[in-house]
Amino acid sequence: MVSNSSNSYEVAIVGGATAGLSAALTLGRTLRRTIVLDGGEPRNKPAAHAHNFFTRDNTPPSELLRIAREQLQPYDTVHLRQAFVTTAAKEGNGFVLGTESGEQFFAQKLILTTGVNDDLAPIPGLAGLWGDRVIHCPYCHGYEVRRLPVCVIANGEAAEHYAVTLSNWHSGITFLTNGENRISTEMQEKFKEKGYKVNTSPIASLERSGQGVAIQLENGELLETGAVYYRPEKVLFRNSLAEQLGCEISPEGVVTVNAVYETTVPGVFAAGDLTHPGLHQLYMAAAGGHLAGTNANRILTQEAW
Repeated sequence: MVSNSSNSYEVAIVGGATAGLSAALTLGRTLRRTIVLDGGEPRNKPAAHAHNFFTRDNTPPSELLRIAREQLQPYDTVHLRQAFVTTAAKEGNGFVLGTESGEQFFAQKLILTTGVNDDLAPIPGLAGLWGDRVIHCPYCHGYEVRRLPVCVIANGEAAEHYAVTLSNWHSGITFLTNGENRISTEMQEKFKEKGYKVNTSPIASLERSGQGVAIQLENGELLETGAVYYRPEKVLFRNSLAEQLGCEISPEGVVTVNAVYETTVPGVFAAGDLTHPGLHQLYMAAAGGHLAGTNANRILTQEAW
């Protein structure tokens, strides 16, 4: 790939959801020739509405992305392309990206905003309710199920964290440890004080029940609840681009970035859920994308100067 080809850009952004489109807006306003390559499967696609996003509370995620793409139209240096990037490598004064369809793109700077996938437990019915009546974040969806009785699929420290966090939204909480109880003795005493229940029976299945969820346990019990809180034990990168480029991965399993969102590989930036072990929120992704775009432009300017 040569840098003077028609597929040559100053900045390539891999991932076209919140972080990627935020970076693209910033780069469009700095007149940088930019391409956004997006596979078309945002992580929050199952959610009907997004919350806690300033001026856009309760807006469907798909509508947020539509508005973002529409607002990029005046910036003629920014190009959007649906393509799934499978390879990335350093070449000359930039980087070469290869797509699933065999296309190649060259860019002087690269911003990874590919997000992550949730590694859901293999409980029948869980995936179908994920992002709807099975939720992970009370800041995102807790208000909509406020004061309802809920179940929490969690054990050990995760259950203890949920217990404290959810206490302002719910009083009737049942913790499903899905096996041996690993909640500390001290916290179990606090649970009794709060009226929280703990059920250790393995979960057989989940299914929608009216506006709530029916949970079938392997011991024969059937629990009816307003919603289920569940946080996957881990999230997975959507591709191996960061590893291919040699970016450092932190012990928490995310891409390491510095204060200006540059990875340990010069010229490669990253933003969004890819860089946060927690706080997977739209506003964090948007802010990270903006900062990555700002600093990619800053470095390009310094190099040209």
